[in-house]
Amino acid sequence: TYDIEISGFAFQPAQLAINVGDTVIWTNKDSASHTVTSDSGSELNSPSLSRNQMYSHTFNQAGTFEYYCKPHSYMEGKIIVG
Repeated sequence: TYDIEISGFAFQPAQLAINVGDTVIWTNKDSASHTVTSDSGSELNSPSLSRNQMYSHTFNQAGTFEYYCKPHSYMEGKIIVG
């Protein structure tokens, strides 16, 4: 299991390399709401996360999964599953 913190209007770390079958947990530490949304496809599709809310996803296939926050599209991240 890996943790990504949403803090300061950024995903930290912004890029993460994991293995097939690993789970990533995003936790929003900002007072603003954020999402974890796939750039393409529907692999990642969190609801709007309020402060201290979490979203988790288990990656069951290899690939590169780029994502962003819907309300703040400049917030971007990438999960590399090998």
